[in-house]
Amino acid sequence: MRIALVTTSFPADEGDPSGHFVRAEARQLERQGHEVIVIAPPSGGAFGWPGVAARVRERPARLLDAARWVMEARGRLARLEAQRVVAHWAVPSAWPVATAPSAELEVVSHGGDVRLLVRMPRRVRERVVGAIAARAARWRFVSEALQESLLGALGPGVRERVARIAVVAPAEVEMPDVREAVARKKRELGATRVAVSVGRLVGSKRVDRAIEHVARTREVDVLIVVGDGPERGRLEALAHAREVDARFVGRLPREEALVWIGAASVLLFASEREGASTVLREAAAMGTPVVVVTGA
Repeated sequence: MRIALVTTSFPADEGDPSGHFVRAEARQLERQGHEVIVIAPPSGGAFGWPGVAARVRERPARLLDAARWVMEARGRLARLEAQRVVAHWAVPSAWPVATAPSAELEVVSHGGDVRLLVRMPRRVRERVVGAIAARAARWRFVSEALQESLLGALGPGVRERVARIAVVAPAEVEMPDVREAVARKKRELGATRVAVSVGRLVGSKRVDRAIEHVARTREVDVLIVVGDGPERGRLEALAHAREVDARFVGRLPREEALVWIGAASVLLFASEREGASTVLREAAAMGTPVVVVTGA
């Protein structure tokens, strides 16, 4: 089967952590014998780290770049004559990119798209979600929390249509073998108790809660913050004010981020409404304990 995989995030190379779970799904489909064509924008303009929403907020004119890609993606999808379309991130990959072709449509929601839909004005949300539900054969949410969040924001009619096609299935995860590198990092750290936080430094990831947790409990010596984004300056100032030894190592290639996860004493997770996040599953695969930080 020819499958078009439409996504706003896809790794540029093996070390790029952006959308690595989308690439994992593409590879799985190829192993099953399907022909997979990925339709993704180049990094830059509206697209790239730390995500479309953050980049557009930083520079609203980037919406024009997003609109150009939507038109190009719609045209390319129409010419492909795929039998099936898998659209990662409901907006814009499913709507408006993939609502026109007649191929079977599967939508995959990861978090940012659900938060965007929930924040839309009610009439706009009902119209967009209704259009997606009218076309899609399946709407896959990577966690139950995301599914419940969207369904809870919909009116009865649209909610019923989405519920009929909704399923919960975690994103695909490929785990490279970093055991030797983890062992080296643990030897470097010695007796130092290390917590790690991994993800984009944006408000919804709530890394400030992780910093406050370390400041309150003093159960670790160092907090390693892997990732970058518009919140970095504020978070660095907060860590300094709370006298937390927080080391912001920036955005790392995925294998280096996994080494920090594997070598840490604990992973701190405070992200909002994500459910079965990829980083939680990576920590579980590497045997690293997780502390879910709650609180307003």
